[in-house]
Amino acid sequence: MGIIRRLILLFYVLAVLAVAVICAGVCLNLIPSEVWQKELDFIIGRQETLAVLAGFILASFILLTGIFARQSNNAMSLMSGDVHLEIGKPGEVKVTVPAIVGVVERAAVTVSGVRAAEASVYKQEGAMPVKVRLIIVLSQGFSAPRTSEAVVATVNDALKTALELENVPVEVKVNEITHAIIERDKRVV
Repeated sequence: MGIIRRLILLFYVLAVLAVAVICAGVCLNLIPSEVWQKELDFIIGRQETLAVLAGFILASFILLTGIFARQSNNAMSLMSGDVHLEIGKPGEVKVTVPAIVGVVERAAVTVSGVRAAEASVYKQEGAMPVKVRLIIVLSQGFSAPRTSEAVVATVNDALKTALELENVPVEVKVNEITHAIIERDKRVV
């Protein structure tokens, strides 16, 4: 659920809660019947009531579409939590998802031609507990297939070095090709 739908849901729930509290006050005779009937007659006679009702109907349809919306992929992305890497005599080894994402993104931007990288980690069944989806911004003048192959090799090497994970499935998607010149710091050895 996106931030817009969450904000709509917040105001929607607050309005429904206020109406529920008022209805409870009427049912428990905390609000005299002359007062609420007079206020109800006043509210029904106003033009703004139709605008508020139209807003509630629109919010209802937006939230309803959020319920029936499908995600484009079957796997859920891991944004937090731990990934179990090894279970043995010394104990359980866990690595947080942000740590994996950091290793992958740092490795990807070291490849020549990659301007920026954004990684997502997904759970999967089988011997390999995770799979990585990587969205990169490619610099103008670099081959997308060759750069993607280099990114996969570099990411797998970094995951093997840092986490001892071998042959992690890495899916690379080129999201943008930019004309900007890559400025890299010169390394002094």
